[in-house]
Amino acid sequence: MELSEIIKIQEEFDSQHKVNFNWSDRITGDDSSQLQFLTIALMGEVGEMANYIKKIMRGDMQFEELKNDIADELTDVFIYTIKLAYQMDIDLEAAYFKKLEYNKKRFEQFKNIE
Repeated sequence: MELSEIIKIQEEFDSQHKVNFNWSDRITGDDSSQLQFLTIALMGEVGEMANYIKKIMRGDMQFEELKNDIADELTDVFIYTIKLAYQMDIDLEAAYFKKLEYNKKRFEQFKNIE
């Protein structure tokens, strides 16, 4: 499945869920409230994932015990990322490939380091 198809599925899902605000509102320069909310939500999910990783690093739990929990949080991060992209009209696929080319040039100096 293409990323654009996944984004469409998420956009359709979001359009069907209106609670205190519209989950699929476009983000514009005129109203940054949705941008702020989604960014805070994204950071919350990253924090939840980091908390699991902290438990592994601290030795409280093993990676295999938390792998599914980490996958759940990583998926939440992915969802908020694609939401931000479509709600700001950012072509995430095109942005990815542009950034990949930039990183190839940036890290060229490390290519043959052993």
